[in-house]
Amino acid sequence: MPSPIKNLIKIEDGYKFKGVGGLVVRLVHPDVCGSDKLGMGVVYVYPGEELPDHKHSNEEAYFIISGTAIIRVGDEEFVVEKNMAVYIPAETVHYTKNIGSEPLVFVCALSPPPTAK
Repeated sequence: MPSPIKNLIKIEDGYKFKGVGGLVVRLVHPDVCGSDKLGMGVVYVYPGEELPDHKHSNEEAYFIISGTAIIRVGDEEFVVEKNMAVYIPAETVHYTKNIGSEPLVFVCALSPPPTAK
Protein backbone atom coordinates (compact mmCIF):
# COMPACT_ATOMS: atom_id res chain seq x y z
CA MET A 1 0.00 0.00 0.00
CA PRO A 2 1.45 3.41 -0.97
CA SER A 3 2.38 5.88 1.73
CA PRO A 4 -0.01 8.75 2.43
CA ILE A 5 0.76 11.93 0.49
CA LYS A 6 3.75 13.73 1.98
CA ASN A 7 4.97 16.99 0.43
CA LEU A 8 8.26 17.58 2.24
CA ILE A 9 10.85 14.81 2.45
CA LYS A 10 14.24 15.10 4.15
CA ILE A 11 17.14 13.01 2.84
CA GLU A 12 17.21 11.07 6.13
CA ASP A 13 13.57 10.09 5.59
CA GLY A 14 14.21 8.64 2.14
CA TYR A 15 14.13 4.94 1.31
CA LYS A 16 17.70 3.65 0.89
CA PHE A 17 18.08 1.19 -1.96
CA LYS A 18 21.09 -0.52 -3.52
CA GLY A 19 19.99 -1.95 -6.85
CA VAL A 20 22.30 -2.45 -9.83
CA GLY A 21 25.07 -0.48 -8.08
CA GLY A 22 25.59 2.69 -6.09
CA LEU A 23 23.38 3.84 -3.26
CA VAL A 24 20.00 5.38 -4.11
CA VAL A 25 18.03 7.40 -1.58
CA ARG A 26 14.49 7.53 -2.91
CA LEU A 27 12.77 10.76 -1.92
CA VAL A 28 9.78 11.00 -4.26
CA HIS A 29 8.39 7.48 -4.52
CA PRO A 30 5.12 5.66 -3.74
CA ASP A 31 6.70 4.08 -0.64
CA VAL A 32 8.00 7.42 0.70
CA CYS A 33 5.53 10.17 -0.19
CA GLY A 34 2.65 8.54 -2.05
CA SER A 35 3.63 9.65 -5.58
CA ASP A 36 2.18 7.55 -8.39
CA LYS A 37 3.60 8.94 -11.66
CA LEU A 38 7.06 10.18 -10.65
CA GLY A 39 10.08 8.91 -8.79
CA MET A 40 13.08 11.00 -7.74
CA GLY A 41 16.09 10.26 -5.63
CA VAL A 42 19.74 11.03 -5.01
CA VAL A 43 22.32 8.51 -6.22
CA TYR A 44 25.83 8.05 -4.79
CA VAL A 45 28.41 6.18 -6.89
CA TYR A 46 31.84 6.02 -5.27
CA PRO A 47 35.18 6.18 -7.15
CA GLY A 48 35.59 3.12 -9.37
CA GLU A 49 31.99 1.94 -8.84
CA GLU A 50 29.69 1.42 -11.78
CA LEU A 51 26.06 0.90 -12.63
CA PRO A 52 26.38 -1.92 -15.19
CA ASP A 53 24.43 -2.09 -18.44
CA HIS A 54 20.71 -2.25 -17.68
CA LYS A 55 17.38 -1.02 -19.01
CA HIS A 56 13.87 -0.60 -17.71
CA SER A 57 10.47 0.63 -18.79
CA ASN A 58 10.86 4.01 -17.06
CA GLU A 59 12.01 7.23 -18.70
CA GLU A 60 14.91 8.56 -16.66
CA ALA A 61 16.88 11.78 -16.23
CA TYR A 62 20.02 12.53 -14.23
CA PHE A 63 21.28 15.89 -12.99
CA ILE A 64 24.91 15.74 -11.87
CA ILE A 65 25.59 17.43 -8.51
CA SER A 66 29.26 16.44 -8.16
CA GLY A 67 31.87 14.08 -9.56
CA THR A 68 32.84 12.87 -13.01
CA ALA A 69 31.57 9.81 -14.85
CA ILE A 70 31.41 8.02 -18.14
CA ILE A 71 27.79 7.46 -19.10
CA ARG A 72 26.63 5.38 -22.03
CA VAL A 73 23.07 5.70 -23.34
CA GLY A 74 22.39 3.28 -26.18
CA ASP A 75 25.36 3.68 -28.56
CA GLU A 76 26.39 7.13 -27.25
CA GLU A 77 29.11 7.48 -24.62
CA PHE A 78 30.16 10.73 -22.98
CA VAL A 79 31.86 12.17 -19.91
CA VAL A 80 29.61 14.06 -17.50
CA GLU A 81 30.38 16.39 -14.63
CA LYS A 82 28.72 18.89 -12.29
CA ASN A 83 25.73 20.84 -13.70
CA MET A 84 25.07 18.48 -16.64
CA ALA A 85 21.86 16.57 -17.30
CA VAL A 86 21.35 13.24 -19.08
CA TYR A 87 18.10 11.94 -20.57
CA ILE A 88 17.57 8.16 -20.90
CA PRO A 89 14.56 6.98 -22.93
CA ALA A 90 12.57 4.00 -21.68
CA GLU A 91 13.86 0.56 -22.75
CA THR A 92 17.32 1.98 -23.59
CA VAL A 93 20.42 0.22 -22.26
CA HIS A 94 22.54 2.58 -20.15
CA TYR A 95 25.73 2.41 -18.07
CA THR A 96 27.49 4.71 -15.58
CA LYS A 97 31.01 4.56 -14.13
CA ASN A 98 32.57 7.00 -11.70
CA ILE A 99 35.97 7.87 -13.21
CA GLY A 100 36.88 10.58 -10.70
CA SER A 101 38.41 10.68 -7.25
CA GLU A 102 35.29 11.96 -5.47
CA PRO A 103 31.80 10.48 -5.18
CA LEU A 104 29.54 10.92 -8.18
CA VAL A 105 26.30 12.37 -6.81
CA PHE A 106 23.28 12.93 -9.00
CA VAL A 107 19.56 13.50 -8.81
CA CYS A 108 17.70 10.77 -10.70
CA ALA A 109 14.09 11.22 -11.81
CA LEU A 110 11.98 8.39 -13.28
CA SER A 111 8.52 8.22 -14.73
CA PRO A 112 6.71 6.14 -13.72
CA PRO A 113 8.43 5.56 -10.37
CA PRO A 114 10.52 2.38 -10.06
CA THR A 115 9.03 -0.70 -8.45
CA ALA A 116 12.25 -2.54 -7.51
CA LYS A 117 12.91 -2.89 -3.76
